[in-house]
Amino acid sequence: MRKTYIYALALLLLSPVFSFAQHTFTNGSNTLEISGYLITYYQYRKPITATTSSDLHKSAFQLDDARLNIKGFAHGRFKYEVEINYIDIMTIAFGGTAELKHIPLTEANVTYVNPYVNIRAGYLKVPFSSSSICDKVPSPFLQRTLIADGDYFSRRDAGILLSHDFWHQRIGLTAGILSGMGEAIVLGAGDPNGMPEMVGRLQLSNAHYRDEEVDFRNLSKPLFRVVVDARYSNKTQYMGTNVPMTQIDTTNPWANVRNVNGQKYSYGLEAAFMWHGFSFQFERNVGIMKIHQLASDGTNDKLYTLLTKSYNTNYFKNGGYLLQANYYNLKLWSAFAVRYSDFNPSDLAVGSVQRTMTFGYNFFMKPYNLTLKFHYDYRFNTPGTGVKWTNDQFRGGFQYTF
Repeated sequence: MRKTYIYALALLLLSPVFSFAQHTFTNGSNTLEISGYLITYYQYRKPITATTSSDLHKSAFQLDDARLNIKGFAHGRFKYEVEINYIDIMTIAFGGTAELKHIPLTEANVTYVNPYVNIRAGYLKVPFSSSSICDKVPSPFLQRTLIADGDYFSRRDAGILLSHDFWHQRIGLTAGILSGMGEAIVLGAGDPNGMPEMVGRLQLSNAHYRDEEVDFRNLSKPLFRVVVDARYSNKTQYMGTNVPMTQIDTTNPWANVRNVNGQKYSYGLEAAFMWHGFSFQFERNVGIMKIHQLASDGTNDKLYTLLTKSYNTNYFKNGGYLLQANYYNLKLWSAFAVRYSDFNPSDLAVGSVQRTMTFGYNFFMKPYNLTLKFHYDYRFNTPGTGVKWTNDQFRGGFQYTF
């Protein structure tokens, strides 16, 4: 039943009745733009061994996104944006639950634009990690890499961001204060002591650099970018998942580190390059967590007891890096991409590094706003085990923008 509703929604969004969304409306002092996109794919996961064949495991068609985006510019001063993913609404309506990173509301904010400091307030993307900030549409892959997919740090939150560009947009500086609860803020979660999260991001480039991974503009001059970003929070309440603390994953506790009961420092380093259809990205993200002293009354959940057991420290760290190369050929209407990612869920577990090589191909069916996307994830063996950390997988699907 759930899939029936989802595919009915997809047909509605593709119908001519809904095609008005391609238009921009204006009355001189106010502008309104309605747009969106659909992403659907078939996924096949190859069993690691014969014993796992019964886990043929999520090999099926999936409708990943059905988003409607509304943007506006009012009186030459205020920009606003609201975006909703209808697939996540359906998931909650018929399934009753959703992962925090799949909260249906993806944007709901207003920006006051002025020559001095732009002020954005509301529910917005956290300015951390270009791979996280970049939308799915301009990415050559159908899935984000592990270091930026929202499992190990929140990708969205509510708060206020201040930003300003210098030297003809060659230098960009962003700083702000967020709730620190991530997507859980939409569910009404909050820190009892109201402790916020601070974020900062500095971008240096030789010209204005868009949040894109592929050089669709076929730039005639090389374009470079270097980014440094950081986050800090000191929370008094754990909120790693949207389930009760008694149900957290105690077999793999470092998978619940989006928000810890204690201090969390995160930093990222990035470099990117574009020229004549070629582009390259490097990104390194690290999270360092210091948990609070375990409470004698047992109010702290099992996560911290398990993490610190047998270790003479209350610090732990996770993070990883990615290397990505892309090539766009206008004559072939195609983009080719390869990405290597290396991720360690926790330095408390020896040999838990998860390495993946991903190959991607896109075919752009111009001028129909339709893109065919294919990618294959090859998983490397977990160090010291000789066994893959999870299944290889293939995804092939389409992306339609309107």
